[in-house]
Amino acid sequence: MTRRRVVMFGIGTWELIVILILALIVLGPEKLPDMARKVGRTVARLRHTAEEVKREIDLEGIEREISQDGDLAELQESLDLRAQMRRALADLEPDPTSPAATAGELPPPSRPDDGPPHPLPPARDPDGPVSRE
Repeated sequence: MTRRRVVMFGIGTWELIVILILALIVLGPEKLPDMARKVGRTVARLRHTAEEVKREIDLEGIEREISQDGDLAELQESLDLRAQMRRALADLEPDPTSPAATAGELPPPSRPDDGPPHPLPPARDPDGPVSRE
């Protein structure tokens, strides 16, 4: 099994030799060098153009990534703003475990020397007469 080396456009070495022989027969020895130069320049331009297209495609991909990174930066900034607002609200609200916050909510402690508790007045009948006391 012989291994063929691909030169360009899927053309192997032997195919290239056949093409050169046909070009020599068709164009003649006088025009062949000029034609080879023109073909070489055209191939060089095609390669240069292909490289430019590849660079532009890569540049567009990079620009897309940058715009996505910009979107991510905006998202992170909005999350930072939310965190700042939560911290500000937490600073405004008193700490539920602090003594100052719980002092107003709890009844005063009972002292054992106050004596027995006072009885509550009797409940009134909701359908009965209302009197002012």
